[in-house]
Amino acid sequence: MFSKSGNTEELLRLVPCVKAKGVLLISVTSVEGNALMGLCDLNVHLPVERELCPFDLAPTTSTAIQMVFGCTVAIALMDAKCLSKEGYAANHPAGRIGKSLIFKVKDVMKKQEELPVCKEGDLIMDQLVELTSKGCGCLLVIDDDYHLIGTFTDGDLRRTLKASKEGIFKLTVGEMCNRKPRTITANRMAVEAMQKMEAPPSPVQFLPVIDEDNTLIGIVTLHGLKLGDPQSELLLLRSCM
Repeated sequence: MFSKSGNTEELLRLVPCVKAKGVLLISVTSVEGNALMGLCDLNVHLPVERELCPFDLAPTTSTAIQMVFGCTVAIALMDAKCLSKEGYAANHPAGRIGKSLIFKVKDVMKKQEELPVCKEGDLIMDQLVELTSKGCGCLLVIDDDYHLIGTFTDGDLRRTLKASKEGIFKLTVGEMCNRKPRTITANRMAVEAMQKMEAPPSPVQFLPVIDEDNTLIGIVTLHGLKLGDPQSELLLLRSCM
């Protein structure tokens, strides 16, 4: 139980309830001889000379010291318990970290009709609806056998429009696409996809998902990894049951 004075009424009222559950109580305070120390099984004293507050009233220095102490204890316990990434993820299942450690790319990727696909011979202006309607910010350029040829992003569209002006009406996606995009396979961990997207020299917002034959099977987006989606939430619940 963290308290600067150790005399906070709200905490003192909680002690009998916690004791009734047979829980070991540890007080972390900065004022010696306080009421909470007398009620707890173990006491940690964190001395504070004065608060950073000019009136020495608002908890500033004391809260910072308690935060550092709490983080240090948490990391020490992780090491003592040999906590694995899987165990960490189980304690943080709904957040960005938990999702990235639990899920594989295949669990969070978009696939089939959700993919913004086109052929390299398609005119850029004919593919604007496909580029903007799938929520990926890109086109995935494929051949007749669904092999990935390259990618064309909304950023590429702006740059092409600026450089070509009215000439953009005659340009095909294949002429302006990136033929060496970053990619990933479906069985890689989601955290690897996030790291690959955020890697230098310049971050990207998506990764095409391919198989060993370079066949397009999906796309994973940075937005999807950070925020998740209903399908991912369902998979998460199943994995934690």
